[in-house]
Amino acid sequence: MNTDISKPQPRFEDLRGILHYVPQFRQKVFVIAFDGALMMQPGFASLLQDVAVLQSLNIEVVLVFGARAQVQALAAKRGITLYNDDGMGRTDAAGIEIAKDAIMRQCSDLAAELTALEMPVAVSNALAVHPAGVIEGVDLEFTGRIERVDEESLRALLKADIIPILPPLGYDGKGATLRLNSDAVAVEVAIALQAAKVIFVSESGLNDPDGHRLAQISVAEAKEMYKKRDPKHDVSMLSKLRYAALACQEGVPRVHIVDGTLDEALLAELFSNEGVGTMIHADDYQQIRKARASDVPALLSMMQQSVDDAALVPRSRDSIQSKIKDFFVLELDGHPIGSIAVHSYEEEGRKIAELACLFVKRSHKNKSHGRKLVAFAEETAKQRGCEVIVALSTQAFRFFEEKMGYTVTTPDALPASRREKYDKSGRNSKVLVKALK
Repeated sequence: MNTDISKPQPRFEDLRGILHYVPQFRQKVFVIAFDGALMMQPGFASLLQDVAVLQSLNIEVVLVFGARAQVQALAAKRGITLYNDDGMGRTDAAGIEIAKDAIMRQCSDLAAELTALEMPVAVSNALAVHPAGVIEGVDLEFTGRIERVDEESLRALLKADIIPILPPLGYDGKGATLRLNSDAVAVEVAIALQAAKVIFVSESGLNDPDGHRLAQISVAEAKEMYKKRDPKHDVSMLSKLRYAALACQEGVPRVHIVDGTLDEALLAELFSNEGVGTMIHADDYQQIRKARASDVPALLSMMQQSVDDAALVPRSRDSIQSKIKDFFVLELDGHPIGSIAVHSYEEEGRKIAELACLFVKRSHKNKSHGRKLVAFAEETAKQRGCEVIVALSTQAFRFFEEKMGYTVTTPDALPASRREKYDKSGRNSKVLVKALK
């Protein structure tokens, strides 16, 4: 946990500060979730201008908003007592009518403000939801849970440079409208779109017991803070901690919690080294370690199923042992569940990396572990000074193309020594390549 008591005041008149970050953010998906209370403040227009800056830099923005403040205000105006106002507890018939009226008004206002900034937007119903059901003996009635995200429709909007707006409402298969927690919406959408970031723009920041900003916390720390339910953190902040941890566990590299009442908070968090909010980071790199000689039996055992399926080349104990320094192991609770190897070649003064032996136990598939291992391998290759990374695959080439940004190429892209082995193997694997920036 990193506590930062400074209050950096970056100036953004000088665009060089922003442009330094542009290459790493370009064409990446950022899911930005605004607290509803911020939308009622005069400074909200400035936050939307910051969103316009992000879109102008070719960052693909998805917007989500909360409605707690609006629902509370409308309920008070109509003299209705709510069971719950945050989209997590019970929503009765009167409560869902209040939520629908308040949220749809927000949708209209938000779309109007963004349109005034010449940003094309579309309110999306890309969420398939179900009733949350009975939790701890309480029927949550019109509170919903997200079952699935229509990734294809959201990507179509982003491709057309249209910003999707997702309200904290969903519709089930029977046509019922259900109230959703906006933090859950943001995170589920981010997971589905493999977003680079989730940014919670909140009414306040996350501070330590002394009132100092927490600049950075781990997933484990976020979970612990949520579990303790410190009364200094309101229900909104606890919700963000809960879903930030989930996002990181499911493959979103970074989640930010930003005090939206600060001037230029969104840009200052993203485009300065110090930041002004809190970054929650995944613990996965800490779980990926260098392989040891004692890991060889476990590696052979894990790989056997993929060898049997002809997805991996058979490897002997000696072949792994001789290159053990190139192998890495992904552990979960101290047990190996996956592996990857990074081999390096140098040809005509140029360093090339090969990603090999990517494997995740069948019991742990579809949990983003493969993507994390590949990202780790790419970072390792960068640290070795490699300019490109190649991968050979007979069955997983679509994963590399569609999920990791690799391009199918010809065997000529392989280093000469590796090409010789490729030709001798007779496997006719697809050759994939990716430039390392």
